[in-house]
Amino acid sequence: MAVGEIGLSLIDFYRLTYNEYHYVAKAYMGKDEREWLRTRMLASLLINVQMPKDKHITPEQLFALPSDKLITKKKPTPTREEFDRAVAKYRKE
Repeated sequence: MAVGEIGLSLIDFYRLTYNEYHYVAKAYMGKDEREWLRTRMLASLLINVQMPKDKHITPEQLFALPSDKLITKKKPTPTREEFDRAVAKYRKE
């Protein structure tokens, strides 16, 4: 992935530490995800131009992306009591 898709030279790849490579790969995947989000938005806009107002679709209805699952699986915000218990637990250790 580093030499092919990201475009690093082999020498630059071998000079990176694991953490540096991790951040480079994460940034590349984030950029790729944003491009797919943009593509999905533009496609839904083009479709909606030709549809009646009551039949418009959202970009999420057009096709799903892997990040859609991450967005919907957000954890609930802890209550004050749960927060206080966690603080007390880690203060003891």
